[in-house]
This record gives sequence, C-alpha cells and structure tokens, in this order.
Amino acid sequence: MIYFQEVTTDPNRARELSSFVRNNSDIAIENMQFAVSYLSSLENVNASRIASLGWCFGGGQSLQLALNSEEHPLAATIIYYGNLVNNTEALSKIKWPVLGIFGDQDRSIPVNSVKQFGQALNEVGITNEIYIYPGVGHAFANPSNDNYAPKETDDAWKKTLAFLDEYV
Repeated sequence: MIYFQEVTTDPNRARELSSFVRNNSDIAIENMQFAVSYLSSLENVNASRIASLGWCFGGGQSLQLALNSEEHPLAATIIYYGNLVNNTEALSKIKWPVLGIFGDQDRSIPVNSVKQFGQALNEVGITNEIYIYPGVGHAFANPSNDNYAPKETDDAWKKTLAFLDEYV
C-alpha cells in the first residue's frame, strides 16, 4: 500500500497509515483531487476518461473521490467492498456510473448497507451496477487474504472490465 508517499507491506503500519487518512480525510481528498487534476493536464490523457477504482480501504477512497470531484468529473467510479455513503444528497454530486462489488458474508460492509447504497444511487438517478457475491466475505478478491475466492474474483474482474469498456 502507498500512503502519502510511504510504501509498506507491514499490516500494522498500513493500519496506522490508513487510520491517519481516515482521520484526515480532507488531506486525502485533496491529494486524490490533485492526482486527477495532474492526470487531466497530461497531453496523452483524455481527461473525460479518468475513473477511480479501489479495493477495501481504497474502495472507500474511490467513493470519497467521487463525492468530491465537481471540478474534475470522473468517467466512472468502482468500489470493491469499500465503506459506503447512503446519503442521497451527498451521492447526488456523482454524475457518472458507479460499479460496486461486494460479498454477502462481509462483516465490515453489511449486505443491508450495500442494498441501501444501491437504492440511494437509484433514487438520485445514478447509473449503477451493484453485485453481491454469495458465500464470500470481505477482501475476497485479495489473493493474500484468507477470504480469497478465485472464481468470484475472476467474475468480478470481468464485470469490472466490461463496465470500464462501456463507460470509459
């Protein structure tokens, strides 16, 4: 994981750094906005085709970027079992499609929350695809995780690529 220019493979340090980001979300959002702005400024980048994609903590950050991208709109947002926002007023800031990938055994992101998220997206008219994989838990697409589910991961990745092909 990379946090504020620090790379770590140590889970304890990653928890410390991700906690810092959660406790300083304004800094994290500003950094992500800067990254989109920078990418948009590159001659070889089509600024209308930038998407955000994240897993777990990064999934939540992908959504946070989407909620704070008025100046540099994205083409799509993809969330793999990240923390969700179900507030329709906040979600109405998103003007592009959202893909959500979740497991029905996830104790961190309960299925009820995922369903509320999908309903909220529908209420504000955001094109979305929400998939809840049966029998898998949090981080099921992480091959180094005990919950790794290769079949579901393969299917989720195919859905991700199809989503990107359609909207980006």
